[in-house]
Amino acid sequence: MTSTQKANNLAATVQSGSAVAQRSSSIPAVVGNRKTRRAIKKVIDARGSEPVLMPVDAVLDGLTAVDLTTVRRAIAHERGEGSILFRCGQCNGPLQLSSSRESSTGDGRGAFFKHSHRTPEGCTWYTPAAQRSTGAKQFGGLQEGEQHWRLKNLLADSIRCDPDFSEPVVDKHFIKIGDGHRRPDISTTHKGQPIALELQLARLTLTTITERTAAYRAAGITLVWVTSAHELSLLNNQSFRDLYLAAGGRILAVDAASYERSEETSILHLRELSLEPCIQHPFAIYNRWRSRMVGPEIILMPEGQRHAEGQQAYAAALAEKLQAKAPALTEKIASTVASGADLNLAAAEWSALAKLIGARELRHSLQDELPLVLRWLQAVERQTSANGEEKALAGKVVAACAAAIAAARTGKHWIPLIEHVADAVPAVASVLSQELRTKMTRLKASSGKLHPMHAYHRHMISALHPWLAFWLLAKAPAGTAPH
Repeated sequence: MTSTQKANNLAATVQSGSAVAQRSSSIPAVVGNRKTRRAIKKVIDARGSEPVLMPVDAVLDGLTAVDLTTVRRAIAHERGEGSILFRCGQCNGPLQLSSSRESSTGDGRGAFFKHSHRTPEGCTWYTPAAQRSTGAKQFGGLQEGEQHWRLKNLLADSIRCDPDFSEPVVDKHFIKIGDGHRRPDISTTHKGQPIALELQLARLTLTTITERTAAYRAAGITLVWVTSAHELSLLNNQSFRDLYLAAGGRILAVDAASYERSEETSILHLRELSLEPCIQHPFAIYNRWRSRMVGPEIILMPEGQRHAEGQQAYAAALAEKLQAKAPALTEKIASTVASGADLNLAAAEWSALAKLIGARELRHSLQDELPLVLRWLQAVERQTSANGEEKALAGKVVAACAAAIAAARTGKHWIPLIEHVADAVPAVASVLSQELRTKMTRLKASSGKLHPMHAYHRHMISALHPWLAFWLLAKAPAGTAPH
């Protein structure tokens, strides 16, 4: 039985039973955060081995900005493969995941599900279709705007500076892919390897992005997305987040300066914008765009490598800045956690670090049982660095600590963190029993709102475990940086 068939059976059971409450004829709404209203209350989640009926808040509120992009891309990819990851808990219709433009969080708390197509008749979980302005609509009905045309030709001129690239073809070359054709903004080759460059200035749908990416990859063509270096406010839109958060917080841009560098060096250069964490008391850790010129080795880098190196660079930048501004504070707190001692023994260091990075006070962290989580993360780090028998023993400690978190008073609210680490670290996934995973799923689906504890304590967790910083903190800078 396929996952789609299982989801259909689950939906039929839900509709005939009492798992879903009776609904009124009016449009229901659930508040996801102070600015996000959710009409769809429950979804059938088919990501696991068996479909599960989940409250929508339990699915979305624990997603970081990086998770939101990952799930949206997974939905679009699976739809292209003929599978449906999420279905409406009432009508069983396929769903897509959108982000509220009015949300201030940038993560799953500002997201909502809506039907992929017109809401099926009889389903009262109706989300009004958002008015969009994409593609040609962005330019008053024309095929492209003046800025798009100008930057596209500036990009082509930059390519012409590099003899390793063939003469770029702008908007005229159709590439046969499978049974269809694609016409990239610019097509060229680099040392014989076919390259397609797409200039994104408007809000493309995620389906368009994933379809183009998959099509070019299947044809053996390297696809490079490029944007403008001057319209940074556009990068707050979800369609742009879907590009750069999947690439480790990095996106390529073209401008006059990158063309001049290409002309001076006879090597194609573009401007790379990458997210960089910053520390400036009295503000919480915030992001800004770091800008640098990069050559073909970065421009043509595979997305997986770009993502991994971006995460590592983000973590390294945060660790370096913490060491410069707060030497020995993180070490003292970490050693206290490792010893199993009362964290009040490091209260002074905790207070100083929390003040610097905008983290919660120690008393709040103790109330939320953060020490349990910090001890588990230390166990995870020991497991990943251990070998042989030590690795097996460390794995048992990781599994025991995860079970202790799930059994704790706040266990439900820490499950998204456990799930993320298990997804990111294969060694952790291998030691979490199916029994524990089932327990965590049931706990997430239980009554009562899920509070994303990892989001509340993201600054302290990132400071003590920088390898989690990109997942917890990466999102588009909002307006200008503090100063």
